[in-house]
Amino acid sequence: MSMVESTYARQRLRNWRQTPEDRLTGSEQAPEFIDRIGIVTLYPASPEFPNLFSAYVGDPAAKTDSAWDTPSGEIYTWRWALGSQEVAYYSALIRRRPTWISWSLFPAMLRLCGELRSPHELYHAGKLSAQAYHIVEALESVDEPLPTSELRDRAGFPRGTASRNLYLKAVEELESQMLLAKVFLGDDHTMYHTLVSQRYPQHVAAAERLNPQEALRAFLLSYLPHALYADPIRLAKDLKLPQDQLKAVLTEVQKEQRLSPTSSI
Repeated sequence: MSMVESTYARQRLRNWRQTPEDRLTGSEQAPEFIDRIGIVTLYPASPEFPNLFSAYVGDPAAKTDSAWDTPSGEIYTWRWALGSQEVAYYSALIRRRPTWISWSLFPAMLRLCGELRSPHELYHAGKLSAQAYHIVEALESVDEPLPTSELRDRAGFPRGTASRNLYLKAVEELESQMLLAKVFLGDDHTMYHTLVSQRYPQHVAAAERLNPQEALRAFLLSYLPHALYADPIRLAKDLKLPQDQLKAVLTEVQKEQRLSPTSSI
């Protein structure tokens, strides 16, 4: 690694709060961090995106574990601390891992990575499974988000391992298209589910006004000042975007902002 590359790598860690000097000291610092960075995963999911766990421990090499009385367990509880404040959009986006997206960047990411066609259109076109459609119908029948247990009952997923697996697969299908969001209401640590179109109509409308190139530019203009460099192949894979399209816009934005063209370090 050259001296220039090493400098960029160190600065990226500082920007992402992954050093002992710059780390997050508590959940109260996370809203500003998410809002400034744009996209932040809960735990390490990709080297191309920052995460709250590494920012909290101040070390990108730190490993997570399953114990509650550890930084991993503490970060898990941040979901409710941050979610109840509605600090950002929360769902599974980056490599199907829990991800926070700032409200200012949400329309662009919805246009890039989400599905703007209605679930009804998708289902009748064979692009949405029957199980996922049952969840959509259950959520459309109510005005408020539903907790997991009630959603399963209403959508026809009774108790049992086989039914639970079908339910989780259907939820993942909807989340991967950014049709379903998870929200946190109250202090009871219960997960609620809602349709993006119902809960965030203004963001959906903003996404519909963007074309893919505009959305990609908006993402990169938010992402690059903090990331400083990017591996376009990995970034395209993480976001499930065409590599050629991402590379072209990435090169344009790097030149405009005079950022490093380094693809990986």
